[in-house]
Amino acid sequence: MSALPKYDPDCTWRAERVPDRPVARVIDVQRQETYFDLPLVITFDGSAQGPAYLRLEVDEVIDLVDELNFVLDVRVREPVAQPCTPSGS
Repeated sequence: MSALPKYDPDCTWRAERVPDRPVARVIDVQRQETYFDLPLVITFDGSAQGPAYLRLEVDEVIDLVDELNFVLDVRVREPVAQPCTPSGS
């Protein structure tokens, strides 16, 4: 595999989020897999060229959340999900 191109912030091609389109969870029943699709628009010199999706698997989403929390310097004080306990116990 060839090396990835270097990041160039001045490049006129961009993949940008579509503000009014949320991330979608896609459940593939036949393969028994779950994906997350992030809607994007490809632009060149600020002009939209077409739609695209960034498809991430669950582990990739977890890794991305960890990386974003790290760069945002977010420290999770409590677990995101609370354990379920039967009522009356």
